Amino acid sequence: MSEYQTCDFLVVGSGLAGLAFALTAAEYGSVIVLTKGEVQESNTSYAQGGIAAAVGEADSWKLHEEDTLVAGAGLCDPKAVRALVQNAPSAIQWLISIGAKFDFGEDGMLALGREGGHGMHRIVHHADKTGWEIERAVVAAVKREPRITVFDHSFATRLLTHEGRCVGVEAKIDTLGSRYFLGRAVMLATGGCGRMYQHTTNPAVATADGIGLAAQVGAKIANMEFMQFHPTTLYHPQMRSFLITEAVRGAGGTLRNHLGRRFMYDYDERLELAPRDIVARAIDAEMKRLGTWCVYLDTTHLKPELLKHEFPTIYEKLLSIDIEMEKDWIPIVPAQHYSCGGIVTDLQGRTNIPGLYAAGEVASTGVHGANRLASNSLLEALVFAKAAGEAVGSEPEAAREGSSDTKVKPIHEAESVRLRRTLGRLMTANVGIVRTNAGLAEAKAGVQQLLKEYESLPEAAFSRHPLETHNLLLGAQYVVEGAIARKANVGLHYNKDLEAKPN
Repeated sequence: MSEYQTCDFLVVGSGLAGLAFALTAAEYGSVIVLTKGEVQESNTSYAQGGIAAAVGEADSWKLHEEDTLVAGAGLCDPKAVRALVQNAPSAIQWLISIGAKFDFGEDGMLALGREGGHGMHRIVHHADKTGWEIERAVVAAVKREPRITVFDHSFATRLLTHEGRCVGVEAKIDTLGSRYFLGRAVMLATGGCGRMYQHTTNPAVATADGIGLAAQVGAKIANMEFMQFHPTTLYHPQMRSFLITEAVRGAGGTLRNHLGRRFMYDYDERLELAPRDIVARAIDAEMKRLGTWCVYLDTTHLKPELLKHEFPTIYEKLLSIDIEMEKDWIPIVPAQHYSCGGIVTDLQGRTNIPGLYAAGEVASTGVHGANRLASNSLLEALVFAKAAGEAVGSEPEAAREGSSDTKVKPIHEAESVRLRRTLGRLMTANVGIVRTNAGLAEAKAGVQQLLKEYESLPEAAFSRHPLETHNLLLGAQYVVEGAIARKANVGLHYNKDLEAKPN
């Protein structure tokens, strides 16, 4: 029999969105944070480049807004974008107030980098591990707050409802077993879904858990076809994808094919600093045109002192595999990086299900449209999570009971591994940077078959991996269906069969 535990507000996920919400909501009551790994294990920690904000002397929120709208290719929600950019400077100050340490110049002002799609230097950063520093700061702040309780190794299996409201979460906790948590509101801040692809910059925890939970209770999910592929991740046959931050190109790094040609001249006048979808497609096209496994990021013309100072983590990582940034071209390929769609919310993080909120990568606020502007992800997570934290103060008292009609059975882990590998190959081959009608049809049939296969397998003892796999299958279904329904090439969705045909 599962035990009940009541609090005011529940959070699923411990990245920047989840913990910023928790810290804000703690002003209105008690908060429980459920995280399936350690509290600091999230996509936030892997963000290298920084967090965008118009804090430079010559910059303005209007210029930041314009760049965001251009990157989003006409599909952004203008109200959401304005809320984002206008709140960006105060968001940076909030992070500094809780202890985040960003880089400052000799003039005592924040040192600002520049990335693709930005017309100005506006990337606030901590060397090349900004996400790690931000996560460190918010985790420390959470540990100082007595009204917040964190349960590590707690896997949310179901959302609980009562009379049409989301009132809680059922979770499996490593040390406690199954437990029901009831509260006035539930925040889903579970991050992304990159593990449905073979090659991703996402950590192992990015398994579409929030999408799976939200789908159980009928929350609206949209724009999942807009899957962002980061143009520059290390190509190495024996290593998982390692992100080479866009800030390296912002500092002057150039892209070359194996013949040494700086090929971005052939694709976009903005060259290496074009928006990510354009750069990723250019790399994909160049690799296919020349029949190569990768292209190269050239930083050999940059000063060694700059490379070591600005990108110490990347520098040391590459050095460990005998690549010297000041001497060697860096082999790179695009890899899945970020999901621009997700659970649809308003500007306070509310979903269409009363009592259920979402923030961060799992949410679809309308900010990113068809393509996310570089370094707007941490900003979006922070701005809208804090807005949600303010909004939940008006939620009614917690329910005394909650239930769920949905239960996903665990299957044997070996079968789960097999299904997940098949899904990765299917999505990478058919729903990647460049798509086709035939490939999308194959992906749709394949995902449906994998879901049927999952349901037909015998139930096994509880294990997190199979339930994550089921969430990935559900998430993939939304990605494929969205891609099939999207009948025009826009932003991150590029279907070769939708190209304009000559008269």
